[in-house]
Amino acid sequence: MNQSTNRRSRLASFALWAGVLAIVLPVLGGLGTRLGIWFYGVGVLLVPLGLLLGITGLVLGPIALLRQRKAGESLVFAASGTGFSALGTLYLGGVMLSGFMVPAIHNVSTDIEDPPEFTMAASLRGEGANPLFYDSETIGPVQREGYPDLGPLDIDMPRDEAYELVRGVLVDMGLELAREAPEQGEIEAVATTFWFGFKDDLVVRLRETDAGTRMDVRSVSRVGIGDLGANAERIFEIIGRVRDAR
Repeated sequence: MNQSTNRRSRLASFALWAGVLAIVLPVLGGLGTRLGIWFYGVGVLLVPLGLLLGITGLVLGPIALLRQRKAGESLVFAASGTGFSALGTLYLGGVMLSGFMVPAIHNVSTDIEDPPEFTMAASLRGEGANPLFYDSETIGPVQREGYPDLGPLDIDMPRDEAYELVRGVLVDMGLELAREAPEQGEIEAVATTFWFGFKDDLVVRLRETDAGTRMDVRSVSRVGIGDLGANAERIFEIIGRVRDAR
């Protein structure tokens, strides 16, 4: 095997490894964080690292393909590296792009001026967790701009009936109920994200109105600055399910 062949082979191998690691590293990052093997910041860091490797493989893979095809050599490594790199880059790029398209906040409420308050969550959140306080003057304008359609839901039924309806929706969504207070019309729950196993605390507040019941929901991430839109998406899902079920 001559020197040129060695260079082509190394280039194809590097493209393959870059593509494989672009997929494996983010998966390991999430799994390790979920299992408590490392601090969540380490796991999160593996996502952009995987994206960087994916882009690298996406650049080097086609170059290796062209060189090996011209030399009449096997294209398996170069083609596989290009394919894996493309998959990793497209997925991770989409994830990171979504983070830039939503507000960099982790505390979301349907009522900005009078957000629902937590009672149980403070005792469930570990040391160093994000504060539960909702700063209406700071977060409010950012949330309004990012989620202009997010607001309370009016339910045309008595509060006790609305409470059971909402409770059933939360259970069906797989949320862990942390506090149930039907007398106060409040429910607290914990949501666990799929990939990294992050814990988000959620509170539902039901208040009687002349037309029935008004539901407000608030969701707060325990860690991180931004949430990639997860808290707002969760609230929208709850509102949608309750609206469809009433």
